[in-house]
Amino acid sequence: MNKTIRRKNLLKVSGIAVGVLALSSTLLVAPSQAAPATGSPIKVGVLTDMTGAFAIVGKSNKAVAQFTIDEINKSGGVLGHKLVMDLADGGSAPDVATQAASRLVNQDHVSMVVGGVASFTRVAVRGVIATRGKTLYVWPASYEGNECTNNVWNTGSAPNQQVDPTVKYLLAQGKKTFFLAGSDYLYPRNILARVRQDVLAGGGSIVGEEYVPLDMTDASNLTSKVVAANADALFEVVVLPGTAPFIKGVVDAGYKGTIAGTLFDEGINPLIGTEAQGLIGVQDYYGPIKDAFSQSEVAKFNAQHPEAKGLFTSTFNAPAWYRSIYLWKAAVEKAGSFDTAKVNKAMDSVSLSKSIGGPVGFAPGTKHLKLSMYLGQSNGDGSETVLKSLGQISPYQCSAATN
Repeated sequence: MNKTIRRKNLLKVSGIAVGVLALSSTLLVAPSQAAPATGSPIKVGVLTDMTGAFAIVGKSNKAVAQFTIDEINKSGGVLGHKLVMDLADGGSAPDVATQAASRLVNQDHVSMVVGGVASFTRVAVRGVIATRGKTLYVWPASYEGNECTNNVWNTGSAPNQQVDPTVKYLLAQGKKTFFLAGSDYLYPRNILARVRQDVLAGGGSIVGEEYVPLDMTDASNLTSKVVAANADALFEVVVLPGTAPFIKGVVDAGYKGTIAGTLFDEGINPLIGTEAQGLIGVQDYYGPIKDAFSQSEVAKFNAQHPEAKGLFTSTFNAPAWYRSIYLWKAAVEKAGSFDTAKVNKAMDSVSLSKSIGGPVGFAPGTKHLKLSMYLGQSNGDGSETVLKSLGQISPYQCSAATN
């Protein structure tokens, strides 16, 4: 297993040609679509990073998936079938994730796959699962957008739902100059491209833009550049393990501007410490939101999974994992079948009146969700303050407008 993601692997998966997909002919075998025997268990493929750079996220995802599957089974399962979690470790590396995805689809014949942490994983496995494997794949993470592959459904927030409101808020606060910083791979580069677009459209300017290796832990060089630029706002998408040392370094060096990003909530804030005070972002869930269903479900999760208590957060994509499995359940029940083609058709219009963070539903023709979004401010004690409920925001993806 790779313990760190090497930059050369990231560059491979960020392009159109993904070398790791050219594996053995076993990747081309489609799973059987035969109807399951009456009452037989149904395998749900859970692909997440149990080892490597994103293991802390993967362990949270595993716990949320197990919690959700257990809850569904207690209420009777899906079409009379109990669900069984089939766990596969993506190893925080695209080649490892590709092999794991092949095993789920071609050997275990799972009914669907939910998972992935980083976007390079999604790019690496989508063909194995959804295209050649003809298995429904749910991508449960806020991300850079533009994933419109057949049999792939997206349950995290799209850039117009997360980035646009954040930049709009910063501009309204009088922030005119921006420094952009991110890890050097697909997700940060595309998110910051959206930030640049929004800033320039709103009359602001970009005074600096830097990218660092994914495994960066010494942030001193990047910190110096940010402080020297003296921008009104720093919009950063530096992922783990570099998030905390970078933000700590910037704050401790005396930076006085506002720091914003897409990865701040109660999961990341404690890792940053007191320097998290004042961080700005937009998420589809924060612990303090006044939603009785969310509060009840998270309390049950914390009680049942003490090993992951406190990790039910947007940054770790826990709400997206929870709703992913329930939305798939709703589609299977609407289709009256586990057949991929029938479930895929039903997914386009399913919704949940109750979910973590609020009601959700696929916007027809977009392969993405209409989501309740919230503007939040981080606190130095690890908590989050909800500054404003933004209501439900529709995704601009696939066949929808992309502005």
